[in-house]
Amino acid sequence: MEPLSVFFILIPIGITVGIFAAITGLGGGVLMVPILFYAVFALFDPFTNYGILDVFKYATTISSTVIVFTAASSTIAFSIQKRIDYLVGILCVPFTIAGSYLGKLTQAKIDETAVLIFFAILLFLTALRMIYKVISPRIRKPKIKEDATEILIPVEEAETEEKPSRFKLLLDRLTLERDIEDRSGKKWEYKARLYLTPIAIIGGFVASMAGVGGGIVMVPVLHIFIGLPIHFATATSVFIMIFTKSTTIITAYTGSTETIGIWWPYVAGLAIGIIGGAQIGARLARKIKADPLKVVFATVLVLVSIWTIIQWQLEVNGIL
Repeated sequence: MEPLSVFFILIPIGITVGIFAAITGLGGGVLMVPILFYAVFALFDPFTNYGILDVFKYATTISSTVIVFTAASSTIAFSIQKRIDYLVGILCVPFTIAGSYLGKLTQAKIDETAVLIFFAILLFLTALRMIYKVISPRIRKPKIKEDATEILIPVEEAETEEKPSRFKLLLDRLTLERDIEDRSGKKWEYKARLYLTPIAIIGGFVASMAGVGGGIVMVPVLHIFIGLPIHFATATSVFIMIFTKSTTIITAYTGSTETIGIWWPYVAGLAIGIIGGAQIGARLARKIKADPLKVVFATVLVLVSIWTIIQWQLEVNGIL
């Protein structure tokens, strides 16, 4: 198949990936790499001269480059909607970048099979937790006692309550209370635990070790640990991704890391589709309620864990 034909095929693929990435807050690499690896490259004759490992490297490199366009387009859309917590994002950026570097350094020194299995299990457990948080309020019903009586606290007992410790006071000062009204007029109230932003280093580390985009780990970190609503977590994740992926690409070009497979016609085709798809996905994400969005993201986590196991099997069998 001619490169120009592949270029036009990649535009609708980019639109699909862009919609998916904006809704879930991911870079889209988890969807893009399998598509490039199994579909597009199988149709393009020149790649038949390469081994499977080389084709996989081409797919991952093109995906990493295009993710910058995904993140930038999604960030613009979410910025217009006023759903990005810039302070939390900026505080997370250095830790995510540091985690990515540590992940790359560690990757060559430990058994990659163990890392892939651990990552797959971690994603699966995170998905279960998110689904449980959605369904648990519907399962549990509040128990109301018929003979409930009002409990009065004596004045002496109330006065002897322990004062919060200095550590607790410090944590309170590092917890930012947000009261935000987005562009649609919806009000959001939440507490952002700024003292937990260093956990972002784990997101960068695990994502780098497993070879996936940081969003797959950062969205749960932002939502579960730091306390952002799921809509803000997905939007802030793509904002963070601009910095982390740009750093990865700059390192690949200027450092000692080998860059394989920057085929700019492919990047251009995907980028054109992704820029439009991300705008559509951001608008759809605004209309999706929190619980369905959590279920969508949890489903993506399960699919990524399955894809990770497939990668592991390919490596075990000597294919990758």
